[in-house]
Amino acid sequence: MNKRQKISLVLNSLIFVFTVFAIISTVIGFQFMGELSVLSEKNLKSFRYFTNESNIFAAFVSLAFVIFKFTKRGKSCEKLPLPFYILKLAATTGVTLTMLVTICYLAPRSKTTYFAYFMNASFFMHFLTPLLCIISFVFFEPSEKAPFKFSFLGVIPMALYACVYTPNVLLHLQNGKPNPDYDWYGFLAFGLNTIWFVLPFLIIFTWLFSLALWAMNKKAAK
Repeated sequence: MNKRQKISLVLNSLIFVFTVFAIISTVIGFQFMGELSVLSEKNLKSFRYFTNESNIFAAFVSLAFVIFKFTKRGKSCEKLPLPFYILKLAATTGVTLTMLVTICYLAPRSKTTYFAYFMNASFFMHFLTPLLCIISFVFFEPSEKAPFKFSFLGVIPMALYACVYTPNVLLHLQNGKPNPDYDWYGFLAFGLNTIWFVLPFLIIFTWLFSLALWAMNKKAAK
């Protein structure tokens, strides 16, 4: 196992450990950076957020990667096998979307303070874990071969979430308008008709992240 692989192994281990800690902290309501928190609830209801789901997916992929690296084939495998590459790309794209939507959209709209979205468990799930996923995938996990068409696979987690989130909003309209209790990210806060702009925008936005990760990973693999 070379130096690059060892660093990757450490980063993936940290991703899994940090995510487990963050999820447990969210569920039991453990706050270690003050009482201020957003998009988190002290029960299983918090799992409705893409933040939690994307981080959990990334954690399971990282755990699978760590286990694979301790197998005989994993120790001798210098580049990511295609199945792991696909999972890694999808997971990294998901948490990248989580981080950038938080930085560019949710945090600036905060009714308290910008950094409310980066406190307690959210510090890990909105910032640190996504950052580690990006660093690990881009710089320390070159793939065997990854054609351009693979860049579209990174959209899958967001698309699956949209298939649940969108009907949930549409089935709980309030006087013909999105109910904030079900449109918890506020994507349709400016009216139901904005869905025809918001949904395609998010899909394209997510694909651009995936494309960037695909390109950077490919460049680092050379």
